[in-house]
Amino acid sequence: MDAAPNCAICNAPAYPECPCESERLQIAVKQAEKRAMDARLDEIRDWVISHARQHILNAFERLTSSRKQAHATYLSSLPNYAIYMQYSGHPPIHPAYIAQLQAQISEAHAELKRGIDADWRASVLRYPEVLDYFYGLVSLRLPDERSPRVLEPPFAVAGYMDKGYGKEHKKKKRRDSSAAPDRMYSAVAERLRGPPSAPTPPIQSSGYRPPMYGY
Repeated sequence: MDAAPNCAICNAPAYPECPCESERLQIAVKQAEKRAMDARLDEIRDWVISHARQHILNAFERLTSSRKQAHATYLSSLPNYAIYMQYSGHPPIHPAYIAQLQAQISEAHAELKRGIDADWRASVLRYPEVLDYFYGLVSLRLPDERSPRVLEPPFAVAGYMDKGYGKEHKKKKRRDSSAAPDRMYSAVAERLRGPPSAPTPPIQSSGYRPPMYGY
């Protein structure tokens, strides 16, 4: 007697191996990950972005602060700059000196703008490094393998029987029975409503593959 169960999805023989169970498992894993992780990932992402952005802004502010200070020092060193500022750009000096000073001031402002743009670019280009750093501070850990919650989950304590999923699960199945059933699961449902369970026969040492439920 071949003790290997047929495919739980389409009821095809176990050999050659049917891909249905593997495909449905991948779908179930993705769905479980979405339910378990989406909210937590959103929280982590928001935290990382907030701290990374603040770090980039702080770094940019430090760079521009030094640059602006150097710019102010340079302007103060220009001949006639003090009197030029005292008279709001119309000092009582020769127009040639005023034109020369205005050209120097204009070039200094342009240089400052180029420097600020370079500082901002340098700061923004550090985002990958900064994001990696803050993501690295997030702690994710697996539960202890010896934890009772790992060794004896509720469905294991219930003996992996259908009743382990609770009465509410069965009531919901009855309420939903009027809806069109998923064709891929209809064969499984028929099998589960089949003959009463019998004592388990001896399991052959080769070819055995445990059934996969819970999709």
